[in-house]
Amino acid sequence: MKRILLCALCFIGLAGQMTVSAKELPVIKVTGLECNYQSEPLGIDQAQPQFSWRIESNVRNTMQSAWQVIVASSPEKLAEGQADMWDSGMQPGSHSTGIIYQGATLNSRGRYYWKARTTLADGSVTPWSEPASFEMGLLHEEDWWGGWIGYATGMPGRVLYFKATVAYGKKPVKDARIYIAGLGFYELMINGKKVGDHVLDPAQSSYSKTIYYATYDVSDCFSEEANTIVVAVAPGFIGTPKLRMQMHVLFEDGTQAALTAGDMRAITAGSTMYTTIFDGEHFDAREENPELYEPYRPAGLMNKVWGLAYNTDEPVGKMVSQQMEPIKVVETFAPAAISEPQPGVYVVDAGRNMAGWISVSVKGMAGKKVTMRYAETVRDNGLVNQDNLRNAKSEDSFIPATDDQFSWEPRFTYHGFRFIQIEGLETAPKIEDIQVKAVRSSMDRTSSFTCSNQLLNDINTMVINTESSNFHSVPTDCPQRDERMGWLNDLTVSMEPAFYNFDMARFFPKFFWDVVDTQGKDGTITCVAPFRFGARPADPVCASFLLLAYNSYKFYGNKSLIIDGFDNMKAWVDYLHSRTKDGIVDYSYYGDWCPPREFLIHPDAGVSKYTPGLMISTGYLYYCAKILSQMAQVAGRTEDAAEYSRLADATAAAMNREYWDEAAGGYGTNNQAANSFALFLGIVPEKNIQRVVDNLVADVVAHDYHLTTGNLCTKYLLEMLTEYGHKEEAYRIATQTTYPGWGFMLANGATTLWERWEYLTGDAMNSHNHPMMGSIGSWFHKYVAGISPEFEKPAYEHFTIKPYIFDELDFAEGELETVKGTIKSAWHKKGRSLTLDVTIPANSTATVWIPSAKGYTAKEVGSGTYQFKTSWK
Repeated sequence: MKRILLCALCFIGLAGQMTVSAKELPVIKVTGLECNYQSEPLGIDQAQPQFSWRIESNVRNTMQSAWQVIVASSPEKLAEGQADMWDSGMQPGSHSTGIIYQGATLNSRGRYYWKARTTLADGSVTPWSEPASFEMGLLHEEDWWGGWIGYATGMPGRVLYFKATVAYGKKPVKDARIYIAGLGFYELMINGKKVGDHVLDPAQSSYSKTIYYATYDVSDCFSEEANTIVVAVAPGFIGTPKLRMQMHVLFEDGTQAALTAGDMRAITAGSTMYTTIFDGEHFDAREENPELYEPYRPAGLMNKVWGLAYNTDEPVGKMVSQQMEPIKVVETFAPAAISEPQPGVYVVDAGRNMAGWISVSVKGMAGKKVTMRYAETVRDNGLVNQDNLRNAKSEDSFIPATDDQFSWEPRFTYHGFRFIQIEGLETAPKIEDIQVKAVRSSMDRTSSFTCSNQLLNDINTMVINTESSNFHSVPTDCPQRDERMGWLNDLTVSMEPAFYNFDMARFFPKFFWDVVDTQGKDGTITCVAPFRFGARPADPVCASFLLLAYNSYKFYGNKSLIIDGFDNMKAWVDYLHSRTKDGIVDYSYYGDWCPPREFLIHPDAGVSKYTPGLMISTGYLYYCAKILSQMAQVAGRTEDAAEYSRLADATAAAMNREYWDEAAGGYGTNNQAANSFALFLGIVPEKNIQRVVDNLVADVVAHDYHLTTGNLCTKYLLEMLTEYGHKEEAYRIATQTTYPGWGFMLANGATTLWERWEYLTGDAMNSHNHPMMGSIGSWFHKYVAGISPEFEKPAYEHFTIKPYIFDELDFAEGELETVKGTIKSAWHKKGRSLTLDVTIPANSTATVWIPSAKGYTAKEVGSGTYQFKTSWK
């Protein structure tokens, strides 16, 4: 008989209340208010922003039954309860994320104040939250008072510095905002000091469709003297620097002042001689303009140093507020080692593969050039190996102007690297002379995972290192070579680990609209967004387009993407449907890309020899139709829900007609990829499931518990083995240290995931920092720790904890920071017993599957901390 012991410290029965001591009174409050998934945001440009909050409680089973939001135009009105913008009234429901504003029209540059309260399940009403605010950006094109300026007629390849001088005397500034977009990248400086900590701004986009601008609060940046405003603009991805900006200043006396790019026409070049994304940056301090930050310089018109910026042909893209996290230097650390493989040639080892750059400090180097070449690997002779960068030079250099101490780092490029070869130094560098800087979009980390097998911990770290290296306003395929693009096929499976490991509530919605910007009138999207490379139409495996919206709702409760983007997603699915013959999609480019070499059509290609590309394409049509039907229900489009459910059913039937092999008992060629994919899709008739599973396991055993899958089906292989009773086979695949596998990468020095299962370094598809093989990251959270959100109850309103207990593991622990609060799942074996500790945040419920020697027992639990003890083997 199954034995389940409930820890007396944590339980008074399953429905009992948490014991609160005499010194600890019950506390339940609404906190963590966010607008559009950020705290106190500036520059919101959605007419109907979304609100969210958390409930903090020291009482078990705390659940919201209704909510109320009020919004006012001033803090005074909010304090008095005058909701002159919106009063939702007390609305029934437990949703505390994705609450869409339904009030009066919000005005450009308007600041609004709001608070929330909730009714709890017992009928009590919480106190109002502390007030929060949000501020609108420039909502309409007519709100921009000036156009774009640039200098296409001269200074090619240079960083251009646009300058203005303003003087406000002794008038105290109450509020000041700058709205700015400098293409390709820019930095804003007031009185010689950089404003903010963004780098490589603005976010990438299809500039003919969308241009992102940032909003800065510069209220404290001005002095009573004359103030210089300088904007450095680099070519970036657009090639020719352009600037559009607007400043609004409100003084304490109620008067106002403004400035636009038209007032920033004084232009010069400066010390950055050239900068490009792929090739790097060259800086010559001797070329510095001493007048750059001096007010009222230049005094006249154009001269040999200063030019006059022209009006430019305007990018036709819509100006959109950049609400995703900016790219920043997120980590600074010392290198692991420095070697000297040849006299005067120094190779710095950062200690891990990464994206960013280094800062170098020198002395006594006036007029002498120092060069830094970045690479992922070194040759046998110890020098860096840049062969796999293809056309990217990935080289920075600088020349100091004096013999004084001089430190330099690039500002408008970035590199993927572990090793940096430095030449030109007079003396050997010390560790303290070099700082390694990790650079990425600055989303917070949201997960932790650890278990008793260090190999799995190292694989998880490798996945996170790879993800971290490939968030640069778009989810890139790699950070080092002449590519660095937002490939949708990779993202189809690499997306889910990112949702677990980082706060993607703003980053992925931005990328969803990047994909929409690629969409043609026929519904086609492209393989890459922004569309700089790849094909139109995209490979059908690019289900990531729909999954961006689907998972943003599942993880964060973001309904706006589904509602506003539904017709775009529908158009893509309709296009795929139009490309079917007898229900089978008629084209494929990639399929299950890059399985181990022996399973490729050619050793230097990426297409699978044995997994039918059209099966994979058709399977993703089925998958997209299925999840589109689910999203149609969320959007209230019941007819669409029924239509795409029928399409999914018809596509499943076509796949079974075309690819089911009755004699073999499997799909396609009966290999790991085809069978795991069919099981994942759920298209296998009940009577055939066991045969498919048996064949899947037999193939794994035949390959000595190694995978034969590529970027897509590796995810489904581990998950389906685990779900269908073969978790130990999945575990053996995950923990292999011989080729092919993640452990093989680690055994060969990897700190990030490779593009191929093989260790390759030549001039080909040989990236050593590529997230597409990283789907195992979500396996750790969903299956080993056992935490899974649910689409039907999004944003962890209800979720599942079902850990799988592996024979070789003694413990596993997972923790997530979610929109509801902290979720924990930790299991430990001791002798013949097993302990499962879980934490459920307030305003959430969970189904906890309690493992024991004889199976699982499901328990529904509310918020609180619980411990379950069961017998084990």
